[in-house]
Amino acid sequence: MEKEEKVMVLLLFMTLTSLMTAYLCFGSGFTASGQESGKEIRQYSRESGVGEKVFLEAEVLSKRFTYTGGHLLLQVDCDSEVLSVFIPKTAGADALNMSIQEGDFIGLTGTVSEYKGKREITVERKEDILLSDDYSTK
Repeated sequence: MEKEEKVMVLLLFMTLTSLMTAYLCFGSGFTASGQESGKEIRQYSRESGVGEKVFLEAEVLSKRFTYTGGHLLLQVDCDSEVLSVFIPKTAGADALNMSIQEGDFIGLTGTVSEYKGKREITVERKEDILLSDDYSTK
């Protein structure tokens, strides 16, 4: 091999090594476009644990704002289980209050949490809640 060919092979080897190292260190963080790595979203069930990221479809039974803070609380019926859904003011509680009505069917993604001994789902962004019209056509 000539000197230039050896240099090219060495540069190619170094490039491939760098790419493999980057993939092994950061590759899983680039999957799932914007979702945290290692946080798989699962269908909600009664066995879902606190801290687990879940998706569920449910009927809105009631809605109200918290007494302080301006957060929105929904009571939803998910497979005959009444769950509370906590939507912080910073997650667009005002906008969601205007678009969600009692009796609506919604799909939502959130984190299972516990408040005063009762299970609830905490929503992080208003985009994590879809009205039935929005997700039934997808």
